[in-house]
Amino acid sequence: MIKAHLKLLNTMAILVTLCLTCLPALAHEEHVFKAPWNACADAVKTQQCSYTNVNGDLLKGTCRVFNEALMCVRNQPIIAAENVTPKDVAEITVSASLDKHGGH
Repeated sequence: MIKAHLKLLNTMAILVTLCLTCLPALAHEEHVFKAPWNACADAVKTQQCSYTNVNGDLLKGTCRVFNEALMCVRNQPIIAAENVTPKDVAEITVSASLDKHGGH
């Protein structure tokens, strides 16, 4: 009887371990946060871009190809929401405007 309980307990432990190791893979199956892709929706490769995260922090980078789509890849320090200035936002807006019109 004790052997049967130990075997059942061992089997349950293995199943729980297997289930727990699958969870991290499922968590990254699809990105829900689309801001990095949206930031480059109307852009060209290597164009400067920026977006904010759920906390309002500003992330700046350049548009890069990832999985056959452009996304904003951060290449500058994150600017905390409380430190974002109008100049930070204007720099990206002016750059995007110049890039789309060939620098004119």
